Amino acid sequence: MVSNLNFPLFIFTLTVFGILSIVVLLGSGFIIIVIGHRWLQNKKIVPCDFLLFSLNTSRFFLQLTVVVTYVLYFISPEASLHSYRDEDIIFILIFFNIVSFSSVTCLNFFYCVKVTNFNNFLFLWLKPRINILIPRFLGGLIIASLIYTLPSGFSYFQHKMCNVTENLPRKASQNEACGNLMLAFLPQQLFFTITHFAINITTSVLLLTSLWRHTRNLKKSGICAKDLNHQVHVGVMKLLLLSLLFYLIHFIGIIMNAGNSCNMGGIKRMVSDILQSTFPSVHSIVLILTSPKLKEEVARVLKARR
Repeated sequence: MVSNLNFPLFIFTLTVFGILSIVVLLGSGFIIIVIGHRWLQNKKIVPCDFLLFSLNTSRFFLQLTVVVTYVLYFISPEASLHSYRDEDIIFILIFFNIVSFSSVTCLNFFYCVKVTNFNNFLFLWLKPRINILIPRFLGGLIIASLIYTLPSGFSYFQHKMCNVTENLPRKASQNEACGNLMLAFLPQQLFFTITHFAINITTSVLLLTSLWRHTRNLKKSGICAKDLNHQVHVGVMKLLLLSLLFYLIHFIGIIMNAGNSCNMGGIKRMVSDILQSTFPSVHSIVLILTSPKLKEEVARVLKARR
């Protein structure tokens, strides 16, 4: 609880979490507005923009839900504690988390197939078809993930039946089934997180390897290190490595949160939420910096404010 925390440490963690949340909401909101406006104008959307829109929409509402949960908790800890365990809030968090992770995975996979130049049958087959396949892959991944969480839903409804039916014997196995809703979803969530983490690490390593090979070939061909194409590739590699680092931190935060998912106001829970917020905040900035259209919109907004 807040009363048991060291006050300066509590203020520091709360401030860091607040700053990261603002960055996530502003960055994701900006990308949603830019891509959404372009979508309405053109009446169509390219696969890459569709993935960015899906990712940032789910990320925006996921972070907003977490922020609102904290605000309600600090206003009234006893009342909001029940709200946080309410099935609607938890199901919303799980749904947006699934969409967010699925979108990140599909986006990394899309970039990997588009950019890499491996002489592999699978890559050669995917390259001309990736624009058509990636929206279907995203939808299939989300549906499969939701279906995979159904056993946890059944476990939760068994929990509700245990609370309603007072005459049932309270055995140890039933007590385990009648646990907290977040704990009921914990095994599926961990498996889901680890699977996506492995896929994203693999695609990122493949993309880095391809970019490094291309940069090395530019040097061997005698192209000056100041060449614009060379600088772009080096810049993308640095940003990709930065994203990879913060994605690892995000993964550590999720693992930490597994044991403190219901400990609202606890220092460990706040630290895990901070770690989980680092990747969305940094990744939003990286997406803007690596997209010429988004960078152009940022420059136009900043110029208009001067």
